[in-house]
Amino acid sequence: MSIFTDIADQWQIADGALGDLEQAAFAADDDQRFDAADEQRKRNDQAYFLFLFTRFEDAVNEAITVIVGNRVSGVVWAERRVWEAWLGQDVTAIRFMSKIEILMDKSLHQYGIIKEYYRGRNDIAHGSIWNEPLLSGVMRTIGAEVPIL
Repeated sequence: MSIFTDIADQWQIADGALGDLEQAAFAADDDQRFDAADEQRKRNDQAYFLFLFTRFEDAVNEAITVIVGNRVSGVVWAERRVWEAWLGQDVTAIRFMSKIEILMDKSLHQYGIIKEYYRGRNDIAHGSIWNEPLLSGVMRTIGAEVPIL
């Protein structure tokens, strides 16, 4: 098991419980309770997505640290100079999508997925609501569509 599947499994349990609240409210024909449960479910989706994405960012940072270290060790200056520019920096200070561009080809479908998820991550992290209608689907498929480093 990985942290990614652990988080997705935890989300599944929480989402199921909130779904049960929605169903109970629907069965009781209680619109106010239904709307409250629906809002809780959306916020839960976003909280778990943000948590999941922070773990992905951590995996990206670890991969970049390894790559930069490998590119400056025992390599002639002409080949390592670009990598040395990143060597002295805190890896978290490097722009996230620049790191992704080092790790994968921008023409890949997965690159576009990561870019969209990153936009959603920023929306959520800065107080907006990510209007991704399939956010729960993201949670179910994150490990299948996006290569985990």
